[in-house]
Amino acid sequence: MSDGPAAGARARRGGRAAPGFADEAALATAWAAAPTGTLRLADGRALRVVFPGMPGDGTGPDFRDAMLDLEGDLVRGDVEVHLRHSGWFAHGHDRDPAYAGVALHVVAANDLPLAATPHASGRRVPLLVLGPPPEPGAGFVPPCAFARAAGVDVAGRLRAMGQRRLRMKANRAALLAAGRAPGDVLLALAAAALLGPAHRAAADAAAAKLRLAALLEEADGLTGEARRLALAGGLRRLLPTGAASAAAGRWRPAAAPAKRLEGLAQLIDRWWPPGSSPGWPAVLAAGAGWRAAAGAGIGRGSAIEVFVNAVIPAALATGAWSEAEAEAAWAALPSPETYGKLRPLERWLGGKDAALFASAGLLQGGLLLQADYCAKGACGRCPLSPPG
Repeated sequence: MSDGPAAGARARRGGRAAPGFADEAALATAWAAAPTGTLRLADGRALRVVFPGMPGDGTGPDFRDAMLDLEGDLVRGDVEVHLRHSGWFAHGHDRDPAYAGVALHVVAANDLPLAATPHASGRRVPLLVLGPPPEPGAGFVPPCAFARAAGVDVAGRLRAMGQRRLRMKANRAALLAAGRAPGDVLLALAAAALLGPAHRAAADAAAAKLRLAALLEEADGLTGEARRLALAGGLRRLLPTGAASAAAGRWRPAAAPAKRLEGLAQLIDRWWPPGSSPGWPAVLAAGAGWRAAAGAGIGRGSAIEVFVNAVIPAALATGAWSEAEAEAAWAALPSPETYGKLRPLERWLGGKDAALFASAGLLQGGLLLQADYCAKGACGRCPLSPPG
């Protein structure tokens, strides 16, 4: 018998136990420890965990980019964890496109007469019934955890990877700059940074139609709140038809696309005040800090993200700043906060003397490390793995 939605919600909060596990968090911890040896799927196939994946950010599957060996076939994908098999249906994952790419469903108890987990896409997700957690002290420890003890310059290598990530962002901005004015490039990247990955389709659609000169002309002669409202209205019209209503109920109000674009309107009003030409903003001259992107609806973390993903790459790609000026601004940016998927790296690599990702540049280096090595099953071959 299925748990049902209410029971599924209680299980998510840890209100119900399952064989060997007090709550879902305990099951997730057991999976994150990378169970060793040969496991058996519910359909009888052999499974070996190469890499358990990085914890998700709460907007999709519980673990991202796991590497699994299914009887000799190397599979990469997401992993979803529930105390009971029926939790998949209680939470609506069977109909959610965000879960169509799940490579493994891990449960503590199979309370359904199913040997795999169906998704509306037609896929049958392999099912693993995981036993009790390992003894305390056991678990997956990657080679990079011994980097500091082996004398590896962890901060230096992360910093170098962060610089490489800056150039990758600048190269993408340069492609966008072909045939477009610097102000348009900056505005398109700022829109993508504020809308975020969850609204990438809306950001791409808006960026294709964004023209700063037209927006400024639409608000010509207005000042203060009237100007900001006009700019916000112009930006909202760039969203795909129905994008705002489609997002209703899926996101908290402050994270809805239209609300994010209101924050962008605040930036336009500040960066290009009445009477400005649609070029590179004077307020963003070399040496400007992240506070130039903060304001109503845009807190510290979001402002830093705008500088990381829009201002500095656009300034470097369009020639508004020299390479030395862009690198100096990059090095000076504080960290917004550690992303959830980097928490394991922070735990494995962090020293006692300082936070591992103390700057935005170091955090970006961690993201590149995670994407190029951790997420590709290249553990032991990354720049932070001790030699030998």
